[in-house]
Amino acid sequence: MIPKPGKTPLRLLRSFSRLFGVKVYGKLELVNPTGSHKDRESWEVLRDVKAKGFKAVGCASTGNAAISLAAYAFMAGIECHIYVSESINPDKLALIEAFHPKIHIVKGGYGEAIERCNRDAESIGFYNANPGVCYARIVGNSHIGAEIASRLKPKYVICPTNNGTHIVGVWTGLRDTGVKPVMVAATAEETRVADSIAGFHRLEGERLRNTLQESSGFAVDVSDAEIEEALKLLVRKEGIIAEPASAASLAALKHIPLEPGDVVCCTITGLGLKFPRILKLVL
Repeated sequence: MIPKPGKTPLRLLRSFSRLFGVKVYGKLELVNPTGSHKDRESWEVLRDVKAKGFKAVGCASTGNAAISLAAYAFMAGIECHIYVSESINPDKLALIEAFHPKIHIVKGGYGEAIERCNRDAESIGFYNANPGVCYARIVGNSHIGAEIASRLKPKYVICPTNNGTHIVGVWTGLRDTGVKPVMVAATAEETRVADSIAGFHRLEGERLRNTLQESSGFAVDVSDAEIEEALKLLVRKEGIIAEPASAASLAALKHIPLEPGDVVCCTITGLGLKFPRILKLVL
């Protein structure tokens, strides 16, 4: 089996800690092999694919999940189908193509790509790795929560959120190890700079609601200006080149009722070098 990703750094972010008067930690998922937390998901997906005897796997994605799944399927020698919208970021498309999956360009947006992939998974017979139907993705993210819990007992854990797979999995890992922080979903529904979380599609709708309810958590919608401000501080003062969507977790800090002595952990989910055009505009 391919080496399992994970055991990522958990780092005190001193500039954010000083700014907000609390201890702010970053869980640095951008150091995974393809530069995002999606590698944890893909490893669990490929393990499930092999366990269930499938010969092919597929998913729809705005980029990170597709890059990761294509890479891990390539490593495992499994046929891979990737469904992307016609408006996909060209930088991400080039990275997906590097691993030679079968790419399906779908007219419309992410929702249409999901629907097409779901239909083809039934008709062609490949393993459907889409959020909302693939529990292996949640299992992958649960390891992030378990790793946080082994080092910290945070009051808040903030996760960039779109479908909800990431935050649901992180909560699962935390809860199962007996650590129960308030979970905060950092969303940016109308964003123009953080395409990984644009739209807030909620494909894990019921699990997402349960996560927020069980943890007494809530969702915070952040603006592009707040994301850009957080990203600049993260790059300039912390030396962490994250993608804009990752900075949403840090942008959410100003919307949380923090008190002296609080400990906060923000997941930094993806690498900014996949977004050279956007970084040039934002930084």
